[in-house]
Amino acid sequence: MSDMALPKIPQYRMTLFYGPEPHEADSAIVYCVFNVKKRSWKGGVQVAIEMTQTQLADIRERFEFGQWLQGAVVHFPESERADFLERGPDIFVQQICLMKLHLAIEVGIQQENSRISKDALVAELDEVLEKKEWSVKQEILQELDIELQA
Repeated sequence: MSDMALPKIPQYRMTLFYGPEPHEADSAIVYCVFNVKKRSWKGGVQVAIEMTQTQLADIRERFEFGQWLQGAVVHFPESERADFLERGPDIFVQQICLMKLHLAIEVGIQQENSRISKDALVAELDEVLEKKEWSVKQEILQELDIELQA
């Protein structure tokens, strides 16, 4: 018999539904919508995660995202780089929103469609992102189908 431990099945399944999208009433806000399904729920819910353009710009600056992405694609032919550089910023926002969704789940969400405000969990998100910058960047590379270069 193998000593291999069974992988833990996550309690929640989170899937990007769409986004980032500009807020209809306030162009300073963008949001992503995720389908969220808890194993014990009969059905999933949609959760909109709001971020301000200013919050995202601050995170981009802290991560040196533009320079980092340029460096990550430098080894590709120029004809392919434009696609990565165009898609990268959207995937960045999606990943930041996903981190905020994880925080909202830790706090507790109900089985109902909901919205996590731009003002919610700001300090908590900053704290997590300080520790998870590399993880976020790895997820972005994975979404772009870019292999990490040694």
